[in-house]
Amino acid sequence: MKVYKYKDLSKLEVEKICSRQIEDDDEIKSNVKRIITEVQSKGDEAIFNYAKQFDNVILDKLFLDGDELASIAATIPEEAKAAINVAFSNIKKFHQAQLRKEDKVETMAGVVCWRETRAIEKVGLYVPGGSAVLPSTFLMLVTPAIIAGCKEIVV
Repeated sequence: MKVYKYKDLSKLEVEKICSRQIEDDDEIKSNVKRIITEVQSKGDEAIFNYAKQFDNVILDKLFLDGDELASIAATIPEEAKAAINVAFSNIKKFHQAQLRKEDKVETMAGVVCWRETRAIEKVGLYVPGGSAVLPSTFLMLVTPAIIAGCKEIVV
């Protein structure tokens, strides 16, 4: 890691360090469009190829059934399950505190205003796989979606 001392830097050096490389928006859109088109035309095969390309994971299916999930869950040590449950409880408590019943305000006779929060119907969550699978990433993404009331959560 390279260490910089702010007081020793010129204004130009500070700007260079703090600037973020801006990607070519047209190139990004083109790549996304190509991926979407390929998934639409090749279906699961394209998803398997992209999982290998981006996550270095070889898939043979996209969904696990209940028995497979139960079998996998049985391999998790009890200590790890307890830690996951504590983390879930803490994350849930934090996000539940964000839910509020908004007060209605009558701004003038007959005009009542309020703020209303609604969950999105369907959310897609990306939890990276690969060499460092982090259950915390899953918990921090899925818990607020559950609390918000999202009807369908795709991971």
